[in-house]
Amino acid sequence: MCGITGYLSDDPRARDALPAMVSALVHRGPDADGRYLDGPVALGFRRLAVIDIEGSQQPLVAADGAIAVVFNGEIYNFRALRRELVAAGHDFVTRGDGEVLVHGWRQWGERLVDRLSGMFAFAVWDRAKRQLFLARDHLGVKPLYYAWCGGSLVFGSEIKALLPFPGLPRAIDLDALALYLECQYIPTPYSVYREVRKLPAGHWLSVRDGKIATGMFWRPSYVPKHRLDGAAAVDALDAELSRSVESMLVADVPLGAFVSGGVDSGVIAAIAARVAGQPIDSFNLGFIGNAVGSEHEEAAQVARHIGSRHHCLMLAPGEVLSALDRWVGVFDEPFGDQAALPTMLLAEYARRSVTVVLTGEGADEVFGGYGNYVKRMREERVTGPLGMRGSPLAWLARRLPGRLARDRVLKALAEPKSRRYATIPNIFDSLLRGEFFTDAFRAATSARIADRAEIYFDECDSPSYLDHLLNIDARLWLPDDLLVKVDRATMAFSLEARVPYLDHAFYGWCARLDPGVKVRWDQRKLILKKLAERYLPPAIVHRPKQGFMMPLERWLAGELKDEVARTLGPAGLARRGLIRPQALERLIGSHSSGRGNHAMRLWVLMVLERWFEHYEPDFAL
Repeated sequence: MCGITGYLSDDPRARDALPAMVSALVHRGPDADGRYLDGPVALGFRRLAVIDIEGSQQPLVAADGAIAVVFNGEIYNFRALRRELVAAGHDFVTRGDGEVLVHGWRQWGERLVDRLSGMFAFAVWDRAKRQLFLARDHLGVKPLYYAWCGGSLVFGSEIKALLPFPGLPRAIDLDALALYLECQYIPTPYSVYREVRKLPAGHWLSVRDGKIATGMFWRPSYVPKHRLDGAAAVDALDAELSRSVESMLVADVPLGAFVSGGVDSGVIAAIAARVAGQPIDSFNLGFIGNAVGSEHEEAAQVARHIGSRHHCLMLAPGEVLSALDRWVGVFDEPFGDQAALPTMLLAEYARRSVTVVLTGEGADEVFGGYGNYVKRMREERVTGPLGMRGSPLAWLARRLPGRLARDRVLKALAEPKSRRYATIPNIFDSLLRGEFFTDAFRAATSARIADRAEIYFDECDSPSYLDHLLNIDARLWLPDDLLVKVDRATMAFSLEARVPYLDHAFYGWCARLDPGVKVRWDQRKLILKKLAERYLPPAIVHRPKQGFMMPLERWLAGELKDEVARTLGPAGLARRGLIRPQALERLIGSHSSGRGNHAMRLWVLMVLERWFEHYEPDFAL
């Protein structure tokens, strides 16, 4: 796991910026750095050594100097690719996975991406073609940002690596801020800066002859469905998931697993221990006292069952606040997922023992684990026929006041089917922008999270409504919230996180399972739980789904009350011209008095103002 950055530019000032661009990523790669310069192109690299510790220094350059590569991530099928390339006459000089990109580019060119299995973001400079080529993995496990301005392309694993580039505009994207306030994260392709974009998952970008081009190389297909059911389906799932886990156990450094006490991470850890044939290290963060959702006892039960060496960091919930000051330095743009705080602390703790961890992210999006799916499928039986084109109820719902229209069923009636489900968090509903946003902010924004969700609804090739919902979350919520949280929280402490549920071949196989083996009536993740019965205690498999929720309601009315007043008051966010000062006062007053619970709204606003204070961007409204 590493950090990459670089540029293609004729700006004479660019070369002087490269050291600062590389240094900005030192947390992603503390073991070594490297730079490559060739005329208008520069490639920068920070290394976290995981495979081929002594070799595989980057940038990787072909023997004749014609091709240079920087690469972040892991190519899980690199051994098979290496054998194929050796058979084709290529000579390798390292034992690592990155070199297959150098020889693979020479052999297959842009079609290289079709052969890769892994989590990756990489850049290839082809001197003969005068082409710079970037790509990001299929499901967006690894990040990649870029800016194309004034004929220059600059890129990096994090936004902080782009900011030193000379002349890079830092104007704020107001649509990105509006989307953040709507759903607590900024969705692809937006970033907080208007000129900086995120390369979407499963996409490539190429600059050649002064022209930029982008394209998609992968997206999941949900058809045709497997003809599997019962024990045969569970057997097949066991084999597919075991293959994915085994591919991710390749490392020349200590490896472990995060274990929450639930099914998702427990199955991964259990399979990893079985495949490894020896005990693995497992890690969990527990909370002292009556913290809702602390699962340290269940995690210990899983660890005993699979025979892992278990490490549990026990904290009082208030101790989690110690990570808040590091928040904006870890996340380059406003990011409001409160689960990032305990994840950061767990990553820091695990890094004392291991360099790589397996995690359970993605299982809910693959197998339908959220209660929201059940609710939406049930509601669609009503909203579907009542919200059809020409329905008077749909016409009426579109004309209701925002406070009434934001009711989930009424909101669904007012929208076409492709826009009824957007994403999981709904912080400042778009229907309430007139109540909370200033006139200037509202007039300057038009993006809605439903705009992005509609794209992913329409791209899904399944007749099943559930498959469309899963595709939206896998293409939106998963890469832009959950995977951002895991990548930044772990890489802040030079810890590599691998996600077996998000191997693209495994995801594609699961997408073709009949929806009925995933969700049926009120039951969710049915087939995964059947598999879990083979690996975990019944009490773990069939316990209700939980997740640690920080006591934000109490903190923001108590321990953080002064911080709320400071960050959201006249000297803080209120002066930015984004949120109506009267609305801020109402939110703070209602929450502090106990009349209402506005914890998530106050939290995302507080994080936003802390971001403004830290980065001091070019901003005027």
